[in-house]
Amino acid sequence: MINVGKNNEELIEKLVAVNRVAKVVKGGRQFGFTAITVVGNGKGKIGMGYGKAKEVP
Repeated sequence: MINVGKNNEELIEKLVAVNRVAKVVKGGRQFGFTAITVVGNGKGKIGMGYGKAKEVP
């Protein structure tokens, strides 16, 4: 990773998608969630994140 640490840039965060996924097991369905987020400063620097969790906060 490059330039890890504090900086003074204003970052814009956008939640692109939240999906509910299901895994079928012997006792029924286990639900989980995935989310895709994009972050950028509006001047050409961007980043993308993909996360998975059992529940949405």
